[in-house]
Amino acid sequence: MSNRLVENATIEKSNCQHCGAHVSRDFRRTFGDGDDIAHRCPACDCMPRISRGTAAGKELNYPDPEDQPQRNQGGRVEARTDGGEWQ
Repeated sequence: MSNRLVENATIEKSNCQHCGAHVSRDFRRTFGDGDDIAHRCPACDCMPRISRGTAAGKELNYPDPEDQPQRNQGGRVEARTDGGEWQ
């Protein structure tokens, strides 16, 4: 899995490490790694992969939506990536 972000970019813990989209604390705690960091999120990956561990940084032998974009056609593809939190 390659990281699409610029290597020297500062990535916040509240952002997906792959695409930079905001991810909620609950998402990071549920699907992220042991440090509550999300390596993939619904903006850049599909839920079948996320629920099998990609958000925690796990490599899978399951088609990646980045390689096959038609696999990520669900309702979350156009979802807000700011976490939906009120300002």
